Amino acid sequence: MSGRRIRILLLLLLVVLVGTLLARSYLLPARIPSQSVLLLELAGAYAEAPPPDALARFFRRRERTLLDLVTLLRRATKDDRIKGLVLRVGKLDIGWAKAQDLREALVSFKASGKRLVAYLEQEVSAGNLEYYLASVASEVYLPPDGSAPLTGLSSQFFFLGGVWEKLDIEMHVEKIREYKTFGDMLANKSMTAAHREMANSLLDSVNQQFVGGIAAARGLDDGSVQATINDCPITPDAFAKAHLSDGTRFLDEIREDLVGPHGKFLDEADYQPRESGFMGFGGHPALAVIYASGAIHSGDTGRGLSGDGVGSDNLVEAFESAAADDDARAIVFRIDSPGGSALASDLIWRATQMARAKKPVIVSMSDVAGSGGYYIAAGGTQIVAQPGTLTGSIGVVMARPDIRGLLAKLGVTTETLIRGKYARLEDIASGLTPDERAKMVGAMQHIYDVFVDRVAAGRKLTRERVNEIGRGRVWTGAQAKERGLVDELGGFTRAIELAKQAAGLAIDEEVRLVFYPHRKNVLERLANYVETRTTIALPASWQRAAAVLAPLDFPDGAMLALMAETIAIR
Repeated sequence: MSGRRIRILLLLLLVVLVGTLLARSYLLPARIPSQSVLLLELAGAYAEAPPPDALARFFRRRERTLLDLVTLLRRATKDDRIKGLVLRVGKLDIGWAKAQDLREALVSFKASGKRLVAYLEQEVSAGNLEYYLASVASEVYLPPDGSAPLTGLSSQFFFLGGVWEKLDIEMHVEKIREYKTFGDMLANKSMTAAHREMANSLLDSVNQQFVGGIAAARGLDDGSVQATINDCPITPDAFAKAHLSDGTRFLDEIREDLVGPHGKFLDEADYQPRESGFMGFGGHPALAVIYASGAIHSGDTGRGLSGDGVGSDNLVEAFESAAADDDARAIVFRIDSPGGSALASDLIWRATQMARAKKPVIVSMSDVAGSGGYYIAAGGTQIVAQPGTLTGSIGVVMARPDIRGLLAKLGVTTETLIRGKYARLEDIASGLTPDERAKMVGAMQHIYDVFVDRVAAGRKLTRERVNEIGRGRVWTGAQAKERGLVDELGGFTRAIELAKQAAGLAIDEEVRLVFYPHRKNVLERLANYVETRTTIALPASWQRAAAVLAPLDFPDGAMLALMAETIAIR
């Protein structure tokens, strides 16, 4: 038998095996006893977009999406068979906006009158976001030998200026405007005054949400919560005396209390909804959902089992398809992106405007929608963000390294022949003349001016006002709403409600969520995956390097036209 026939046979066998397993995992209903108490393990990361097809969902079955979890909580809230929910909270790798999305779903569950218990099982004391999420429960417990999960928020920044000195590389950075701090972190050794002002403002805003949310949930005042945080780390008993927990218990004691000595919790895997959605099927009205998750770049998102980043080609196709779908009454555009390519952002913005001419486009911001992430949001019919979302950063930064010193150390020399005054702009083995630097700044100013125009038109603000609140500055969602950059505070659920209203549907009407772009079938995805893997296989070290450099979005040469911003508050 030829090698080709063997490969085809193996592919068919794989399809049959995957189909059988998927049928068992997703089609066979689980029996849910009445008076069940659901155990929900909250830990790790929660992706935004669902896998592109059933095959990818199978291979990534342990990677739950935020929508999966919100859907599960909505389902459990309405399910008469579920009498309670236990949250076993571990280390979470999510931002504040995702935490607020989950917190809202938990508030709804608690408001239904069902019992909600949180159990914080952590080996280290740092767990600010985890406790913020758990604090909404009616009862919060720590294990007897656990750690009080509050230490206060911090935001750390790394500066790479000293690295280039050691490598004898000169990093040329230009930015528009003063708060565009990505360039500072790339080229400087310390914070500028503008960077420090912005960072403190963001930390203050998130801390206010953090402390205020805990205080409201536990029936305390903000001052007492902050005083306890300032005293942490403390013992679990002291934490309980501060009324931030209800004591210490082991998980088996909680289980016995809720379901009896011989009872069992309902496992999440037996209750997980078979498909992401808002419980609508068949004849229910449809809403299109388009995700932009990751760094923005030109071209295709990717051809593997799961694409990374936001490719402009894919997003343009998604908006065209959603706009042409007569069944889709409105479009929900979910963004979790720090930005990236200016050109790709503008192409996606154009696609949102073409789609908006046919139906409403409701933007829902996740943890971050900054720089290019805000650019693609600016033209939405309405923009919704969580108070803890990081957004704005209306500005541009460009970087160009000069590696002549490094090359000289390595004994490498170069010669460049040119035909054109500015032909060396992207030559990283040469310096920049004053004229060349001025040319770079002029190109950046054009990008910034277009960015400001897009925001002014979409937000119905003057260019002067956009420039005032732009200048590269990042805002939390709460701050952005005060300045007109977003319309409402809320999460994915609120965006769905606004999409229903914009489409003329009742706010409580069940809908189907239809995901775009087209989710390839198993054979299409396998074919692309096999083709990609057999065409070229990069060494693991190259792949890791590419993953680190991907957000920088290097164009053909070495200049960066970036609108990216990354800030972490934990």
